[in-house]
Amino acid sequence: MEIQQNTPLSRINPPKNSTFLQAYQNLEQNAKVGLSILGTATLFFTLVIGMGLYEVFGNPSNGNGMPLNSLIEPQFLAIVIGVIISLFFIVSFLNKQRKLAIKEQQTYYKLGNVVPLNIDQKKAIRLNLVHMFYGGGWSETLEVFPCNIRLGEQKFKPQTFDIQYDILYQQYLNEDWGVLNKEQYHEMIARLFDGMHSKWFAQDIASDSANDMINQISGLTKVDPMYIEKCGVVINNKPKKLIWGFDLFRVIPMSRWAFMAGYITEDEAWKNILKASELIYYLFDSHEDYYDNYRVGHAFWSNNFEACTDRLQKWTYFKEKCDWPANNLAWTQPESVRLPENMKTNFETHLSEVNNQQKTTIGFRKTEESE
Repeated sequence: MEIQQNTPLSRINPPKNSTFLQAYQNLEQNAKVGLSILGTATLFFTLVIGMGLYEVFGNPSNGNGMPLNSLIEPQFLAIVIGVIISLFFIVSFLNKQRKLAIKEQQTYYKLGNVVPLNIDQKKAIRLNLVHMFYGGGWSETLEVFPCNIRLGEQKFKPQTFDIQYDILYQQYLNEDWGVLNKEQYHEMIARLFDGMHSKWFAQDIASDSANDMINQISGLTKVDPMYIEKCGVVINNKPKKLIWGFDLFRVIPMSRWAFMAGYITEDEAWKNILKASELIYYLFDSHEDYYDNYRVGHAFWSNNFEACTDRLQKWTYFKEKCDWPANNLAWTQPESVRLPENMKTNFETHLSEVNNQQKTTIGFRKTEESE
């Protein structure tokens, strides 16, 4: 079974062959100029042939026209053969270019030994799908975009997409999460599984200022205040949702980027992604429930209208437009999973140490990491 997914930065998934016009537009500049010159010359000589045929088979202003045997003169035959060869070359070349994007993807997968995801892996990557769809990222592989880590020392320079170097993703991890190496990645992942943001949400939603916080977050996200309130309540004997969607969401892109940055192995990335995925599917009732919780958590952390609006727009666009295969995966909830201690106890130890009369600040105490 072959992997089929969108050309990077495109939202067409499964991919389709380009039209002839798209194939021409996607050519490098030198190739485009050369093909334009050849096409212009071919058009000119096609007109010459047309004029010759017109003269032979009857030009009203020229009596009975030119003799028929003029069509087999060497000069005329050379023009005809040249036009046929040129047309064949142009059509064949553009037809090859039409199929190039899919062919180059398959070459990348073969060189990188990329195999199709199993169902658990597909469901896990699906949890990152809103952002992948909006940005044209990949949803059928561990990597978000083609990366040199996959290829090692092999040389491959595709025309239809770029293969980014590990240093770019190292830069992203540093800018967004303050992660510069494998040790810092594992430290940040451990903090997320401990509920680094949910801890403070649990404290604030149990405080005297909870209503103010709920109204603020609802205003930023357009999420029903009742939903936000219920995030602090035990329902159906499951842990409180708090903002675990925000904490666990971040494990997935961080692990994908850490793999592309060369900090961790593919197995290490999948171990954490699948762990986060299992907890998300257990805790949340649907994709919308999960992503609303993510947005509530993001608003609690950022308290930023522009950033919150951006995520709402991404979700709205996703619901209206996304036709990717991954969006059709069933949302299946496991009956039981091994819970992190803080999720299991709803931060009981931390809350018991908090003075309920202490005035708390609305919103997470910002640290250096983002999104």
